[in-house]
Amino acid sequence: MAVAVLVLSGVYHDSVKLMRVSAAAREKPGIRQALAVLGTPMNREQLTQGGLLAGQAEHAGPNDLIIAVEADSIEVAEGQLAVMEEDLSAPRSGGGAGLFTNFPVPTLDAALGKDPQINLALFSIPGPNVRREVELALRKGLHCLIFSDNVPVEDEVALKRLGLKKGLLVMGPDCGTAHIGGVGLGFCNVMRPGKIGIVGAAGTGIQEVMAAIDAAGGGIRCALGTGGRDVYDAVGGLAIIQFIEMLAEDPGTEVLLILGKPPGPEAMEKVLEAAARCGKPAAIHFVGARTGYIGRWAEGHPHLHVADSLAAAGRLSVSLTGAVGDVAAPEVGPDASKKISEWGQRRSKGRRFLRGVYTGGTLCAEAQAIIGMTVPGIRSNAPIDKINGKMTDPIKSEGHSVVDLGDDLFTRGKPHPMIDPEPRNARLIQEAEDSETAVVLFDVVLGLGSHEDPAGEAAKAIERALDSNPDVLFIGSVTGTEGDPQNLKAQRARLADAGVLVADTHVESCLAAAAALKEVTE
Repeated sequence: MAVAVLVLSGVYHDSVKLMRVSAAAREKPGIRQALAVLGTPMNREQLTQGGLLAGQAEHAGPNDLIIAVEADSIEVAEGQLAVMEEDLSAPRSGGGAGLFTNFPVPTLDAALGKDPQINLALFSIPGPNVRREVELALRKGLHCLIFSDNVPVEDEVALKRLGLKKGLLVMGPDCGTAHIGGVGLGFCNVMRPGKIGIVGAAGTGIQEVMAAIDAAGGGIRCALGTGGRDVYDAVGGLAIIQFIEMLAEDPGTEVLLILGKPPGPEAMEKVLEAAARCGKPAAIHFVGARTGYIGRWAEGHPHLHVADSLAAAGRLSVSLTGAVGDVAAPEVGPDASKKISEWGQRRSKGRRFLRGVYTGGTLCAEAQAIIGMTVPGIRSNAPIDKINGKMTDPIKSEGHSVVDLGDDLFTRGKPHPMIDPEPRNARLIQEAEDSETAVVLFDVVLGLGSHEDPAGEAAKAIERALDSNPDVLFIGSVTGTEGDPQNLKAQRARLADAGVLVADTHVESCLAAAAALKEVTE
């Protein structure tokens, strides 16, 4: 083994680019570890744990970029180091749209000097630094998308209040998805233009409804993410209410789709009041919330329509535009029922638990909400039942468990599993090798920003798992659109070829998992 390290002082790249370059390097032959990170205390600790804090890196600070590689030989390590440095310095493409110019700039003022028409800034920086930098951008009249997490909630409230005062969008913190002016930001699917304006306190939730809209033949005006905490009572729905009011005044938005993770009761009331005031038809779904309560609240407002799943909300919003779409309730089809029955006959009796392995936090929440209606006691590292639903140890599942691998515990200093499939692949195998695992439920999320072949990578792990554990049932869904670069049909076909029961929507995969678990108890 050999380690090569390079430190570049005063060089900055956003965390998504660093993650991609690091992940690509680790796939090369002879490479054991590869990391490109800023020299923050947390990142230095990670380098120390991996045995990579060596040479110049020992004296690096937060303003230094550290590139470290461990390989089979020093020649391979140094060669890959050079490749990573070159990849980081390469100009980023405009995504094929032909609308964007990429230019290196050291400061925000320098960027605005080169192009005064810039009106949005995207932040992917350490959470403690977010407030200062975003306040600066807001005071210069820029809308802001904050990809960063670990931002204090009081900073979030202050930034959103400032944005509201100035009439500017503040999306986030922890906003992973947005679609503005025909451009996808963060993790986002390719969409047709249309009349639906999405406002969501949920990243992969927005992606799941976009997939449903696309499948129903619809398109969107925009998708504005708020960050999941926006609907907590501590934040009070500041951004989601502001965005509803903005879209109510937008003549190009005819239908609203409002969604999120479980909101606080006070925040929910404020959001519903804003939706009632807007006057435009709106489809509403909050994962894990009391749908009956929302429905009763909406009874006096005929333009509000409540959906019972993310996919249903997407289809409902298309129908509200006047298009003819399928709004039928999801079900487990005959082909899926047959596969479940055949699996039930070969299942070992000791296999009786559900294990969910998720890259999308909102989809992880939806799995708990839907399957939990018939299967009690599901636990998670990101529980919708905050009192009784917390896993004892997110690293090792016990009983019925669903794990969000995009949680801070798994992503701190590491690529998100939508970018780097290795953590998910390892967990799929780990769950199958547990003699008590009956069903492994998982998501695959396509779109801009995601891995170029996530289903192919998952399929390799599943094939390996099934070789030694053929009586485990893998159930998966693919969230994506026909325009996504990964090829939606091919991604689903690859999973099916690997032996996965593939559902058209996430809610249908959850219903299939619930049906399979019924086989276990009968």
